[in-house]
Amino acid sequence: MASDTAAVSIPSEDGNAQLLFVRDGAVMAQTFDSRRLELTDEPVTLAEGVGFGRFNAWFSASANGVLIYRTGGNMPSLQLTWYDRAGKALAAPGEPGFYDGGMTLSPDGARAAVIQDGDIWIVDLARGTKTRLTSDHRAGGAPTWSPDGTQIAYGASHLGVYGIYRRASSGAGGEELLANTTRNPVPNHWSPDGRFIVYYSVDAKTGPDLWILPLTGDRKPFVFLQTEFSELGGRFSPDGRWIAYRSNESGKNEIYVQPFEPAQAGSSPSGAKTIVSEGGSAGMPRWRADGKEFYYLGPDGKVMAVEISASSVFRAGAPKPLFQVPAAFMRSNTPGAGADASPDGKRFLFSLPVQQSASVPFNVVLNWTSLLKK
Repeated sequence: MASDTAAVSIPSEDGNAQLLFVRDGAVMAQTFDSRRLELTDEPVTLAEGVGFGRFNAWFSASANGVLIYRTGGNMPSLQLTWYDRAGKALAAPGEPGFYDGGMTLSPDGARAAVIQDGDIWIVDLARGTKTRLTSDHRAGGAPTWSPDGTQIAYGASHLGVYGIYRRASSGAGGEELLANTTRNPVPNHWSPDGRFIVYYSVDAKTGPDLWILPLTGDRKPFVFLQTEFSELGGRFSPDGRWIAYRSNESGKNEIYVQPFEPAQAGSSPSGAKTIVSEGGSAGMPRWRADGKEFYYLGPDGKVMAVEISASSVFRAGAPKPLFQVPAAFMRSNTPGAGADASPDGKRFLFSLPVQQSASVPFNVVLNWTSLLKK
């Protein structure tokens, strides 16, 4: 059974149960044999056109034969929208979707990877088409692209085992397990030389920490930063020598940069860290492709730009505001996860909540159990 949402179990008079679930927008019912613990018979369609949001479908049923549901459009969906550096809205590629995870641009800025209902989809930003990459509802967090754009890495769980996986961004072939972890890993970024993935994992004592997964050798992950504070959103610089991340060590979220030295695997970074943001950050640490400018989202919803000089020493200029993002974007659960910058820094892509219709009616089906006998 491939279901779009959690199932509802309704006891039957014969001691079995009817399992109600949504598949392809239709409420389906299938008998569950409580003695043999297996589904029997074929699924029966009870209603079609059922709406669903980020995490569930909008229907409910009772044992006395009443089924209630709503059609599509009843949950806020998100629309990908381009903005220029002055804050002018440009193209809005593709149709709105119920995206429940982060969104990341491909290295060439031509595609975006999004998560919808636990699966990864690839959006062609020029054509506006969307292609499913996974179909098992296990992915979590924002996917990350390989430097050449041919692969996607993502965190997922299978039978309670967490891991980092990758598969071709074209959808060809199957997925490959890169590393098993004891905690839920969220890949943040792939190094420009293709050798490492920086990800965060939550520890019971120290909270979110940054880890490095080597993609060569024994692929044994090692800690990059593990403190009593929260470290999130790691991003390699275009030359691979620095990692930017967000931390609350000052008492509020700020963006920091520290050197990355693969030879010191397993030890704390030896170089001094530099604070890039001012006045806090809501996330979205991003480097321009040439490494000369850096972007982040301020806590007040302004996209900030910082000039960067990084030779033997990393230096950051004063942050300058580019534009104010829409208030609806900042009211979303994790605003920084739904934004990205084009490689040249001339455009910014956001997942914006779509204005919903004022009212969507409820539909009631009486005596739905009679449909099982047809």
